Amino acid sequence: MRILFLMIGLLMGGFSEGYSQEKVKSLPLTPLPLTDLSAFRPTTANWKIVGNAFADRQVEQALEGFPGTGILANLSDPQNRGHLFTRFEHGDIELEADIMMAKNSNSGIYFQGRYELQLQDSWGKRDKPKYGDLGGIYQRTDTVTNLGYEGSAPRINASKAPGLWQHIRVWFKAPKFDSQGRKIANARFVEVYVNGVLVQKDFEVSGPTRSGAFKDEKPLGPLMIQGNHGRVALKAIAYKLDEGKPLAVSNLVVKEYKSPGEVFRNQSLVAVGERKIDSISYHSASQKDIFLLAYQGQFTFPKTGTYLFKLQTGGGGLLIIDKDTVILHDGVHGFEQEAIQTYAAKAGSVPFTLVYNKFIGWRQGLALYVEGPGMTIQPLHATGSVFHEPPVEPILIDTDPKQAILQRTFMDDGETKRTHCLSIGTPEGIHFTVDLQEGRLFQVWSGGFLDATPMWNRRGNQQVGIPLGMVQKFASGPDLRSVGGKAVVPDWDQKNAFRFSEYMLDKSGLPTFQYTCLGVTISDKLSPSAKERSLNRKVILTSKNGFDYRLASGKSIELLPDGSYAIDDKAYYLVLNSANLKPTIHKTGNTQELLFSAPKPGQYAIDYTLIW
Repeated sequence: MRILFLMIGLLMGGFSEGYSQEKVKSLPLTPLPLTDLSAFRPTTANWKIVGNAFADRQVEQALEGFPGTGILANLSDPQNRGHLFTRFEHGDIELEADIMMAKNSNSGIYFQGRYELQLQDSWGKRDKPKYGDLGGIYQRTDTVTNLGYEGSAPRINASKAPGLWQHIRVWFKAPKFDSQGRKIANARFVEVYVNGVLVQKDFEVSGPTRSGAFKDEKPLGPLMIQGNHGRVALKAIAYKLDEGKPLAVSNLVVKEYKSPGEVFRNQSLVAVGERKIDSISYHSASQKDIFLLAYQGQFTFPKTGTYLFKLQTGGGGLLIIDKDTVILHDGVHGFEQEAIQTYAAKAGSVPFTLVYNKFIGWRQGLALYVEGPGMTIQPLHATGSVFHEPPVEPILIDTDPKQAILQRTFMDDGETKRTHCLSIGTPEGIHFTVDLQEGRLFQVWSGGFLDATPMWNRRGNQQVGIPLGMVQKFASGPDLRSVGGKAVVPDWDQKNAFRFSEYMLDKSGLPTFQYTCLGVTISDKLSPSAKERSLNRKVILTSKNGFDYRLASGKSIELLPDGSYAIDDKAYYLVLNSANLKPTIHKTGNTQELLFSAPKPGQYAIDYTLIW
């Protein structure tokens, strides 16, 4: 009874010297090669492989391709309007892709050639989304009345402007059949994300949708991309096929101990109970609030390859597979914190040990997930072992119909939290956040304003505001720097460091921000458009010295034929509103910056519009 933790202490030596929990969320998908059309079945001449694509956001169906590889373009015309089918067929599948829509264009991705996810230029639509908008599940057709039924509209309109790359992510479950070929489960769109926003959740489709290539239902079928309704381009297409062979858990035994406290390694403990069980659940404990559970059993890996494990514990945890410590998650953790690590496995069975240390009475929950080659993510725990916060009514901040409102919040910025943020909500439905610590535009979005539940529910520990819409974020760091200099001035440099001074409100409630940096006085006014999803920015800089000012930054910046700029690989547009403004594109490491240079003292006005 005293051996278990001595063994765990020895197994900790299985860590490499540089061990750390990897910051990986999921295994990479399989990319669909776009060097030529060999991944697809033969089709009509509208489908091309190109190296770049441009769609004029102001001209209907104006999308063209340029020589190269890596982008799939449907350049349809009246004579060439065929659909495109993949050579591979799929059942359950995870799919990701970047799409570009021409103005007022319409297309669709048909899973198994039967169930359509709508691709549509829905940008600028102010009506409630419908099933025919981007991210919608298209209707079926009644064969008697020829009327549509079923179908599912996206939760919100998350569409970007024509000519911008937009990201979709789909988890699709194929229909299931018994050994006699009778359908026992409908096809289902488990999740659909458009530009990072969840727009569909667990929507069942009882049969093929309108204009599907096949009227029957099968376990497998090809992806089909619609070619007869409008011009569209796709890139970065990647997928994972689920082969229906899960990781199996067997010979499960649980040993129960009294918790030794926060640190449970290298301790000698006496078990208070041991028994065979059929599932992993923290409810296996006989002790009420504080205990330690050690599960032992066999994992049977269906294939050789890399597997990813995700552990969540209300407390601490540890996962050992064979003789390797895969996840160390000791210490104090809330259930929402994830410990993730990969493991290289060979097909076959190996022993495992899973430890759950519940040393704080009110913390609870134990969950272990796995994904691997030919296997989408699956839970290895019982459903009831997942901890759910009690449901609360969301605390939403609505905008005023007559004037802008301002709200101070923290904002998440990847791995960091920005603490000096001011969000402005406007009657036009265009909202934005300014980081007052750096004097930069942090993000913009449209739709609802803010979810304040993480700020104002109970203790409000997170203190973050959550935008209620599709968010476009911008580059970090101050926009102002000395000529040819670095963007960041040390805070201890009182003469030159960035300082927020004040903001003044106009009659509509919109602020004009005042900053100083490097001896430059900055006036910064942002205002939304009432006509389209865009934000105007007017910056006045007064200086006794020269300076550089960053208008934008991203992986790439492209000057377009209409004189506007496509920023960060066509994530958003920047349109100059003054012919006198002559910025230049500079490469800095792996990024490009659009800089305005003022070599002489004076007052300078920078006026531009952001469109996304």
